Amino acid sequence: MFDEKTVEQCRKLMKQYDEAIAQRYQGKDFSSTTDSSGIPIKSLYTPLDLQDLDFEKDIGFPGAYPYMRSNYPIHYQFQSWINQPVHGYGLPEHTRERMDKLAAAGMEGYFGGRAYNIVCDVPTHFGVDPDEPDAQGYIGKDGVSCPTFEDFGRMLHGMDLTKTNIVLINGDTLAYLAHFIVYAETQGLKPSQLRGNTMNWQFGAWYAPNHMWEPEGGLKLATDVIWFCSKEMPNWNHTNIQGHGMSESGADAVHQMTYGIATAIAIADSCVAAGLDPDAFMPGIGFQIAQCNDFFEYICMFRAWRKLWANIAHDRYGCKRASSMQLRTHTHTSCFELTKQQPLVNLIRSSFHALGAALSGTTAMEVAAYDEPIGIPTEESAVLALRIQQVIRHETGITKVSDPLAGSYYVEWLTHRMEQEARKILKEIEDAGGFVKAHKNGMLMAELRKHSAQWRRSIDKGERVVVGWNKYTVPEKQVIKPFRADPKVAKVAIERIKEFKAKRDQAKTDAALNALVAAAKRLDKGEYGHIMPACVEAARARATCGEISKTLRKVFKWGPEYTMAVQM
Repeated sequence: MFDEKTVEQCRKLMKQYDEAIAQRYQGKDFSSTTDSSGIPIKSLYTPLDLQDLDFEKDIGFPGAYPYMRSNYPIHYQFQSWINQPVHGYGLPEHTRERMDKLAAAGMEGYFGGRAYNIVCDVPTHFGVDPDEPDAQGYIGKDGVSCPTFEDFGRMLHGMDLTKTNIVLINGDTLAYLAHFIVYAETQGLKPSQLRGNTMNWQFGAWYAPNHMWEPEGGLKLATDVIWFCSKEMPNWNHTNIQGHGMSESGADAVHQMTYGIATAIAIADSCVAAGLDPDAFMPGIGFQIAQCNDFFEYICMFRAWRKLWANIAHDRYGCKRASSMQLRTHTHTSCFELTKQQPLVNLIRSSFHALGAALSGTTAMEVAAYDEPIGIPTEESAVLALRIQQVIRHETGITKVSDPLAGSYYVEWLTHRMEQEARKILKEIEDAGGFVKAHKNGMLMAELRKHSAQWRRSIDKGERVVVGWNKYTVPEKQVIKPFRADPKVAKVAIERIKEFKAKRDQAKTDAALNALVAAAKRLDKGEYGHIMPACVEAARARATCGEISKTLRKVFKWGPEYTMAVQM
């Protein structure tokens, strides 16, 4: 990495530095660890820490393999990251109101377009319709109630879906995507014209204690979504690997990266086994990445993640397209590190998280609102979260240079170290029989729970300082008014789902659902390409998201730990 003259000079200066430290501080040890992963770190880094690195292989240039420094040779100077706030509450028209207000506040996508991250409520997430007993008390409370294509019409009317990215944040992906496609058909659009993203969490949400599907069935369903989107929706990103969710469940930085990649490997292996070309489906796999408190650790995690993913796509799957090897990312700033106490301090925390994400080279960003520990963001807090992104973009100057932290002795050393740690964990998963077995035998969840418990103990003991929680506390009353949804939401949602069903030809609906059962049985036997078209036909026949979900469960079962009560 460095010539011998530089290395010798550094050794000489390092000796002088060590002598000065010993004399001034009388042998006190200033070494530490990274905040999240506990990687041992020194108080100073020099060229001596990088002399074993190869510049072309280990650092390189932006826009060149292994894309560690950026997917693009010129990045924010040419195109900024997408402002992608997550929003959704109440009825579809309530969510549309928030969408319009954020657009008016300057929310931007690429080149003048927009991207809307729409989160549905818990009943819709799990394929439970508003008129079912399990949905009562939860309709529209933590997301939008949108179980039919008519609801999509109430929310998206007037939007040009060929230029707008619609991100469907929903666990019951097949039914939800089917209704979105049918709504688009009512607007004269084909699936191939649509832009956006599904979560495809049938398998990927394994870290949740109430994952929706048992692993093997969930993996087949996820693969079938990818099969359909790869062939019918070329502008659609089909899969989101939820690193942020893993982080919220206890993953440290190294495990968020590693478990995210391992999840994607399991899905990609399934797609290859189903006969799909990696260069056809790999560009549609994206990662939602949590940016947390340790500023440099999470920047280095991001850089190492990009390099690892490029290596895996190239070496394991033989990808040739640049887009197949580039890490497609959406940053969601940390939520678990925000506090209910002194909530305005969260604006400071989230600003540093967002700055770290921008310095990492993210391609899209959601900044957590300061009042999220209290409830759904208000309009004011949502706009302030957007303003954080806008200030970073327009006022800090960091967008003028690609990967401005490259070359930092500490950043390059820690990036390389995190890559090494991640490779060790990936090998452990392979040695355990692969991702599915490691998940089913509890190996993965045990690690998340262990780290989560350690994190909480360190706060309780005061070893980890959380401003306003265990240090610098002040007597305070609740002054932040939590967001409250319209109490009439549930009544309206129930009336609408009943009206939706009343308009249909029940015989056609029953026939479409029977055909879906047949398609599910074919998928269970390993025949791909039939189930998503059957879901779309069922939606056309006015089967609700809940009915489609329940039909799929005649063949594919709930995850072993699933209970509605855990989530609700």
